[in-house]
Amino acid sequence: MSEKTDPDRQVEPTRTRPESGAPPAAVIRRVLEESSDLFLLIGSEGEVDWAGAGVARFLGREHEDCVGVPFASLAHPDDRERTQRALQGWIVDPEGRHAPFENRLVVAGGSSRPVVWSITVISNKAGAVTGVALIAREATQQKRYEQAILESDARHRALLKGVLDPLITIDLYGIVQSVSDSVRPVFGYRPDELVGRNISILMPEPYCHEHDGYLERYRATGETRILGRTREFEVIHKSGEAIACELSVARVDIPGQAEPLFTGSFRDVRRRKAAEAALREREQRLRAIFDQEYQHVGLLDTAGRMIEANQASLDLIGARREDVIGRPYHDTPWWTDSPESRQKLLEAIPRVLKGEFVRFESEFSDENGVFHIIDFSLKPVCDAQGEVVMMIPEGRDITEFKRAQAAEHQLLRALAEVGESAAVLAHEIKNPITAVNFALKAVADRLGEDSREVIEDLAFRMKHLERKLRGTLSFVKPIALEPVECNSLALLRAPIEILKPELIEVGTTVDIDPHSPSIDFPADQALLQDVLVNLVRNASQAAGGGGQIRLSCRSTSAGQVELSVEDDGPGIPEDRRETLFKPFVTTRAEGTGLGLAICRRIVEEHGGRIAVGDSPLGGARFVVRLPLRCRESDA
Repeated sequence: MSEKTDPDRQVEPTRTRPESGAPPAAVIRRVLEESSDLFLLIGSEGEVDWAGAGVARFLGREHEDCVGVPFASLAHPDDRERTQRALQGWIVDPEGRHAPFENRLVVAGGSSRPVVWSITVISNKAGAVTGVALIAREATQQKRYEQAILESDARHRALLKGVLDPLITIDLYGIVQSVSDSVRPVFGYRPDELVGRNISILMPEPYCHEHDGYLERYRATGETRILGRTREFEVIHKSGEAIACELSVARVDIPGQAEPLFTGSFRDVRRRKAAEAALREREQRLRAIFDQEYQHVGLLDTAGRMIEANQASLDLIGARREDVIGRPYHDTPWWTDSPESRQKLLEAIPRVLKGEFVRFESEFSDENGVFHIIDFSLKPVCDAQGEVVMMIPEGRDITEFKRAQAAEHQLLRALAEVGESAAVLAHEIKNPITAVNFALKAVADRLGEDSREVIEDLAFRMKHLERKLRGTLSFVKPIALEPVECNSLALLRAPIEILKPELIEVGTTVDIDPHSPSIDFPADQALLQDVLVNLVRNASQAAGGGGQIRLSCRSTSAGQVELSVEDDGPGIPEDRRETLFKPFVTTRAEGTGLGLAICRRIVEEHGGRIAVGDSPLGGARFVVRLPLRCRESDA
């Protein structure tokens, strides 16, 4: 029977609009067709029973190519096995709450695009699974966001790992959110030991208990005295040690979060403070040395301005440091008294800036009007590249030296005149004295015993006078050195051979120290032999009959050869040693007092020194020190 002829069937009236809350099928279909989301109905066997138009658009296929194919075949080859397992899991567990599933779909051209599926399992009234409804949305942008987040997190972790100074981030309540790896070597904590704890763990008292109050006040008022500033702060090491640090705190506002974070950068300044303390101590020492310098010392910049002056130079003009620092050097009181000296300085500065060393004498009067002569020099100070960066002025007060030099010059000139006169006089007197001496001897042979004794005494005195005249001639005569290669042992043997008869007559023993080395050096051999002969003769006379003399030589660390003559005589008293080498000073009645003076002249002409001291033998020890090389003037 047809529906029209069935009297028991109730025919519902035709509806022109859907019931309230239920959209018509045409509306739903249109939404599914135009939506950019992907809608799929998968059968219980895993094939696509129905696909929304958005699927074909997304895959770049014809719509009919998207239906009737296995769902897993739409996935990227690397994702198909995983997709198939997931689909089977949905069918086996229709009542489960399935998490969104992510895979990649192959689109036209062979590329793939990530999607995230939302799963709904469809069952009939008997509970049998008839299919699965899938809704997906492309996840490319989301993946980019996630990758950006991962990269940002990686950069953040790399920053925390690689930053040299400890870096700690806290929230508005002081709880540590992140910590750099550099915290451990500085503060002793591992990062995980600090994350989640209150930052006050690193603070000394009273800040430890007051810090939460600071944050509470900031939350209430927004007032702070630490943001945007760098201050010195003590941090408590895990061991309890207080570490001096510089702390800089910055506020970090993160988009989407209501509360800010605070990042603190800690810089361990223990080494810097130790270096600063050492630098201050060094500067104090240098300042003490600088100010204790007797001579005038300063520093100038390349513009010729005074940047430093020592105390001695300030005392010289009665000024304070602030009176001269920063002023052009040529306008300071050291130079305003003498236009000539000031002009020399102005001409010197450009030369010094080119790397030259300049030296000249200047004049000025101090605050008391006392005239001074200054031996002034100006030298450059260069950097590693050889550029002049500063200049050092130095001044030595040579006023007294100049006066002494002038007096000495006058004395030397007078002595030269006396020497010339004495040489002429000695030459004129020498021959008559010799003649008179011979005449007295001839007369003495014809006189009686008493008269002969008087004549012989007179002859002895005349002979002594002749020796003094001969010594005077030798002393005033200029010494002209003729250096040759000399040997130290040969020089020591020479006086023994020359004086052998005299030494045997008085019974004096002379030996050479067997440890004396053979040293070659340039000198005037004849003159040095005269010196050693004189010293050995003096030692023999001082030691008396049966005396002992020892000769020795050695090289010194100062680059000298040392020749020694020692005896076992009475020695030289301390009060006589200073005048021993002066002319006409003698300890013997018949001595002229010129022998040791001539020895000193010869030694000093060689650039050496002669001195007297005590000998281990008990007597005197004369030491001659000579350079192992010729002086430039003798070369």
